[in-house]
Amino acid sequence: MTTKRGKKLLGVIGVAVAAVLLAGCGDFKLDTTPITMSVPQGRSGTTKITVTRERFDGEISFSLTGAPSGVTYKFDPAKTDKKGTETTLTLTVADTVATQKYTLKVVAQSGNKKKERTLELTVQVKPDFTLAATPTSLTVRQGASGTVTVNITRNATFTGAVALTLEGAPAGVTGTFSPASVTGASSTLTLSVAPTAAAGTYSLTIRGKGDGIDKTVAVRLTVEPLPDFSMSLSPAAVTLKPGGTATVAVNLTRVGGFADAVELSVEGLPVGVTPAFEPSTVTANTSTLTLTSVPTVATGSYQVVVRGIGGGKNKTAILTLTIAP
Repeated sequence: MTTKRGKKLLGVIGVAVAAVLLAGCGDFKLDTTPITMSVPQGRSGTTKITVTRERFDGEISFSLTGAPSGVTYKFDPAKTDKKGTETTLTLTVADTVATQKYTLKVVAQSGNKKKERTLELTVQVKPDFTLAATPTSLTVRQGASGTVTVNITRNATFTGAVALTLEGAPAGVTGTFSPASVTGASSTLTLSVAPTAAAGTYSLTIRGKGDGIDKTVAVRLTVEPLPDFSMSLSPAAVTLKPGGTATVAVNLTRVGGFADAVELSVEGLPVGVTPAFEPSTVTANTSTLTLTSVPTVATGSYQVVVRGIGGGKNKTAILTLTIAP
């Protein structure tokens, strides 16, 4: 005869046995459609894996088979809880993995229940780009500007923006990129040279960064001075006897493409000394100044100014003239 307590115990056992039998009949499934992933060398890619439970209440662990050397994986989570139905698979491809298609298997397992799903991985070439500058050498006058075209050549897997910067510019030289963040194939660099920038030749570096890639290209900038000239005398001091003559070479140094004619004159000569320039209008770089004195010229020392005017410029050079017996 079964007591009330015994009946209760048998009921509990029956429920447990039924749960076990029910669990044993349950199952889970993986989608049979192959997963396709394309991951460049040196990069990572992710995909979601979903399981479908059919009266199944148990943990499911995940793994991957068939991955070639250089391809690593991670499931997050690596194991579901008793109700979980999803995990995220991350594949990381090393730079050395060959660019081809690989067939892998995603494995989901719980006890003696094991399901697999095909994963087709295509390893693509590592993202990359190159920089080029046109021209690679340019001359810009003080107070002016010049432009350089920066060309960006991308390979099939590089699609990000490239941020451009300029390095090595001297004081008074600024560079502006348009655009500075390049999503297309080119940018224009404008080099602005202040009037105060020192003349000379400088090596500049254009740097491009994007998606962890860092590339440079060199550009040579020559800062040319503004059109100008200077004068010098040879000799800068002469002695002239009364009634005699002396000659001085007037030398012009032209910079920045200065090509205007220069008109020469003399100021501060003592009475009795006459100047003559040959030529007085200088289109080249030299002229000869001849000083002729009368016999009665007063002796002494004089600071004579030789002046040159041309192209809006007014320059002088000092000649020390000594009148001595």
